[in-house]
Amino acid sequence: MDVRDSRPRRARSTSVHSSVRILARACLVLLLAMAGAARTQDALSEAEEAVQRAGTPSERAAAHVALGRAYFSTREEDKAIAEFRAALTLDPHSGEAYLALGQVRFFQRNLPAAQQELRRAIEVAPDFAPAYAALGEVLAEQGRRAEARSVLEKAVILDSGEWESKYHLAALLIDAGEAARATDLLEQVARLHPEFLPAREQLGFARLRRGDLEGATREADEMIAKSPQAAEGHRIMALALWKQRDDEASLAECALALSGDPDSTQMQALEAVELWQLDRKKDARRALVQAAKGQANPAKLATAEVFCRLILCDARDIAVVDDFLRKNRWALAPNSGTGGREQR
Repeated sequence: MDVRDSRPRRARSTSVHSSVRILARACLVLLLAMAGAARTQDALSEAEEAVQRAGTPSERAAAHVALGRAYFSTREEDKAIAEFRAALTLDPHSGEAYLALGQVRFFQRNLPAAQQELRRAIEVAPDFAPAYAALGEVLAEQGRRAEARSVLEKAVILDSGEWESKYHLAALLIDAGEAARATDLLEQVARLHPEFLPAREQLGFARLRRGDLEGATREADEMIAKSPQAAEGHRIMALALWKQRDDEASLAECALALSGDPDSTQMQALEAVELWQLDRKKDARRALVQAAKGQANPAKLATAEVFCRLILCDARDIAVVDDFLRKNRWALAPNSGTGGREQR
């Protein structure tokens, strides 16, 4: 059974209009990336000057936090941590400094340290909603969903305008099957912080699941207009085009999504699906192996395998794809390196 929409296809991406649109997007991505790098350097210079100008200890502490965040934005994590520590030396009750430290530790995937710093932020600033939001995200990542939900609900109560807590709470609600409230929260996030594309992406996915291709495409177009270089809008557009059977246009959107997020297993696998649809089966097999190779995350491995099976659904060639999966099981297994032996 074909899992995609049976409605007539859109104009193929080989048309002049589609080709020009894709080329224009790619050029805009490059220009915005260059402009973004310049803005980051400007922000870093301003933060360094603010540290020199600050007067009182609390002002100096806040300036060190701002400088640390500027360093963190350039991935200079050691310098960022040093600035946050300097802020705490000046103001041991700086919830902002503990929050920033927790966020760096979370970025480094040191979840116990992140949790410790965020609990300190809440201890020194019990009404600091962003700290609750960040702690809820860490707890959810650790699989402690009930505790994470409680912490995030607290954040929402403390500050109804705190969008991060609503976003992470919505993710937990989706997993719990509470789609209506989750969608409402995501719409609130989109209104509070329209530049936060992950929330818009989740709304796009929700519309795709409901079969609202027009709504999903509109969401994707708006995201791409706001941030052409970001992967989120291109991911939704690629999936919407796939459902509309415009394989070449979907493949082009996959490429744009992967330029913004090269590690997106979903897009790597969808790229393979589209290559298969376009009768580029050797390229599709290589893309599938690349999508799954080296993945230690079971969820990502499952994603790659699911997309393999989507290929067989569309191609109506169960034997071919099952044989491919059997022969390449080593590539779909975490920590592969068995020289082609099956791992079970």
